[in-house]
Amino acid sequence: MMVTYQDARKAAQAIRKAVHPYAVLLFGSVAREGQGNDLDLLVLFDDKEIAGKDVQYFVNKSLKPYYKKFSVDPFVLPLSKWYKYQKKGSPFLNLISKEGKVLFMKDIVEDWTRQAQEDLDMAKYLLKGGFFKGACYHAQQSAEKAMKASLFKKGWELEKTHSAARLAAIGDDMRVKFPLSEEDIVFLDSIYRGRYPLEAGLLPLGSPKSNEAEKAIALAGKLYKDITKKKR
Repeated sequence: MMVTYQDARKAAQAIRKAVHPYAVLLFGSVAREGQGNDLDLLVLFDDKEIAGKDVQYFVNKSLKPYYKKFSVDPFVLPLSKWYKYQKKGSPFLNLISKEGKVLFMKDIVEDWTRQAQEDLDMAKYLLKGGFFKGACYHAQQSAEKAMKASLFKKGWELEKTHSAARLAAIGDDMRVKFPLSEEDIVFLDSIYRGRYPLEAGLLPLGSPKSNEAEKAIALAGKLYKDITKKKR
């Protein structure tokens, strides 16, 4: 029996209900191609949540109905080891980071909103120091993360993209309205592409000036304000 992406989502929900993980990630053939012969899952836990518990046992128990249908390989890992092995350059975890898909993540809207705020604060700091290119880059990162937070709130499943135009198009499909014009979206994408030396000419006026940085920060601020307002 072929395993599908929908099978992976159902299995992740079973794990979520049984053991309350920090995140469940899909990797392997189903993540790459949408279907495969088996299901590869990485289940991440907050270290405090798993202290003294046989989490592997409960994960396997929650997947018992699926073992009857197809092969499932769940890897259980505390967050401390995830970060530790990533810093060491673990080929296995690097592969998951590259090809994996997030099926579930705890507090995902709050996490992305917080990261949007951090990038916005950094952009403002760099602007004051006269580092306009860096300010533009972090403003775009803030805008991108705020847009993703809005989409996550509507049940979106993470897609690895940095394109504001792509996120806006997804928003249209999901009936998520962003407070930006098409011109604003194009500007944010040009800011991101223009971070590399060979692509500097893709910015509207070449290397960014203070007014471009101020505009990027203002747009990011609109998006951040919009997602925080919706949380109330």
